[in-house]
Amino acid sequence: MDQLTHFDRKKKYDSENAEMVRNKHLKNQLNSTEKMELYNSGISGDIPNLKELIEVKKFPLMEQCSAAGYFWTVLHYAAHYGNVKIVEFILDYYKYDQHKLEILNLQSNLGLSPLLIAINAVSAEKKKQIIDLYIKFDAIDFTICSKDNNEDIFDICNKHNLLEYLLSNLKED
Repeated sequence: MDQLTHFDRKKKYDSENAEMVRNKHLKNQLNSTEKMELYNSGISGDIPNLKELIEVKKFPLMEQCSAAGYFWTVLHYAAHYGNVKIVEFILDYYKYDQHKLEILNLQSNLGLSPLLIAINAVSAEKKKQIIDLYIKFDAIDFTICSKDNNEDIFDICNKHNLLEYLLSNLKED
């Protein structure tokens, strides 16, 4: 854990910041049927459908697709189900956005970003692929922590035997 000293670790869930980011970026414009379309593209990994929804139908990509108050977007669901191609598409979609870190690390009601959700939910190989994508797109917010345990990316990676993997890939980047 010596290698972590140069990271700005808050180690405390910041409810005010999480709420501010959600209010700033999270949309709630779609009806339940439309939200289900976004949700289904995220869990199925259907990139052509997702592209049609956001490019043709003009659905906001940062729409809350979950039940109200859970604050899950299509990115959260894609990460949860290990749909690496959808995660990559969304990271690429926001790569030049000035608010990229806030958007791509939007926290759920439990304080979990899509990356933290993936590390907790999917197979070891998909965890690594999603970590690699977040590193590639320089999209990891190292300061956010989960709500219940105040765990940051390093704690969660350590819990899943991925801390050395994360640190070695950060060094390479």
